[in-house]
Amino acid sequence: MDDYDTSVLPDGDRQAGVVLPCVCRASTPCAVEFPYDSTEALAEEAPPIPGEVVSVRQVADEIVQLEVAIEESLVFEPGQYVRIQPQGTEFSRSYSMANPPGSNHLEFFIRLVPGGAFSGWLAQAKAGDKVELSTPHGTFFLREESRPRLFVAGGSGIAPFLSMLRGMGEAARALPTTVLIGARTPEHLFAQDELLAMREKMPLLDVRLAIERGAGPDTHTGYPTDLIAGLGLDPSTRVYLCGPPPMVEAGRAAAQAAGLPRGDVLCERFN
Repeated sequence: MDDYDTSVLPDGDRQAGVVLPCVCRASTPCAVEFPYDSTEALAEEAPPIPGEVVSVRQVADEIVQLEVAIEESLVFEPGQYVRIQPQGTEFSRSYSMANPPGSNHLEFFIRLVPGGAFSGWLAQAKAGDKVELSTPHGTFFLREESRPRLFVAGGSGIAPFLSMLRGMGEAARALPTTVLIGARTPEHLFAQDELLAMREKMPLLDVRLAIERGAGPDTHTGYPTDLIAGLGLDPSTRVYLCGPPPMVEAGRAAAQAAGLPRGDVLCERFN
């Protein structure tokens, strides 16, 4: 392998034999196993999906809610993402849907990045602006399993978990589900009222907050991954981690320290 970013390929994964094909050259005959269905790589890219901006509004510090309307309902697995390209631009970015599957009204929560191309577009975007979306992608989605779940989100990483929670059927809602949410300050939090309402409908839903600065009396001061060790997780728990690479790696290490198999931890990293 050539040089690579260890936040993309952690040392533990590299030692286990994982490689990044984009910076890798085979020097001898080998077999390569990919951690996703072959159709993800072999299928031809579908034509872009035309969309129109419905609204753009800031819902928290550094977080913007973008709503996009498309002609036909979009079928996807809760947790997957699409690439969004504003019309007339050369750039696109990938964001997870926060809405449940089967809707033609898509919702995204996007962190504003100073100097970012997409963030700059968001600053002046308005209702009626045109965008193009890719078909849904990604292997980070809710598995249909009869086992407890732990969702750990950093910042806007709560978006795919909102899709999962909103789209759960009655059987899935009856399973123990713990959600750990991390944010820099209380002003960086969003969707809290909805999560509170969900807890009334899902008696086994436990939501806990971790704030780096300005935490309240019922909120952990620090990171959401700090809370994993004290949860007393059932050994069969499926863990979902979504957030910046350092948070994801800390969460994976904490889950393994709690006795959960590495294969039961699903990760989605973003910068």
